[in-house]
Amino acid sequence: MALYCLTVKLTISIALAAVFLLGAYAADKPSIPVLRFSENSPNCSVRTTDDGHVYYGISTSEYDVTLGVDRQELEKVKHRVLPMLGVLVNFKYKGDKKFDVQQNRFTLEYVKHFQVVKSSLDPDVTLQNLQAHIDDATDEVERHQLKHHPDQKEKAEGELQAHLKDYTEMMDFVSTHALRPVTLDPANSSAEGWVFFSTKDRWIGGWRRPEEFILRMPTAEAMIEFPFKLPPEQGKVQLRKRDE
Repeated sequence: MALYCLTVKLTISIALAAVFLLGAYAADKPSIPVLRFSENSPNCSVRTTDDGHVYYGISTSEYDVTLGVDRQELEKVKHRVLPMLGVLVNFKYKGDKKFDVQQNRFTLEYVKHFQVVKSSLDPDVTLQNLQAHIDDATDEVERHQLKHHPDQKEKAEGELQAHLKDYTEMMDFVSTHALRPVTLDPANSSAEGWVFFSTKDRWIGGWRRPEEFILRMPTAEAMIEFPFKLPPEQGKVQLRKRDE
């Protein structure tokens, strides 16, 4: 019994020590500040445009960053050949050194869906997936459907061409408009492009209205956060200057 009590006490002591060390490590671990968009905060702006987009902006002495969302984005997601949601991001660097746009580290939180967090899709991997879908669709029709149902050739080929058109159009858009990691400097001071996030997850069910999201974009100095809704609330042109 004495040996058992001694063992228990020793185990508890070790556990408490581990908790203390972890707490000390967490306290000493540096954390970067959060730069969060808020419509009523200084140097934050909201504007709507006639093309159905809403633009949220954050301005600092070093850079301006703008998030653009399509009011009908939720409707467009279900018509895409890959289940993904897109947002438009623009960076303008105003400093005299270098600024990394780390598109490969962007994340999107689906707030109303168990706070699922998705990392941004790699544009090149997305293009590979689209090409794989083209190959699979073509193979299915040419090697299987036409072989077993030659009498439905015209219908099968027509449907295939419609699918291939959707795939190739998405490939063209991703290859020419997707944002990729880039380093900005005074000679190359701006970057703009679409960033896509997968909507395929067992915890993401049907869309709710309004949906709530948080886009997070890390930089060397801060974590930029854009909370937004789909469909967006009606925004007004607004820019409050920083207090002097």
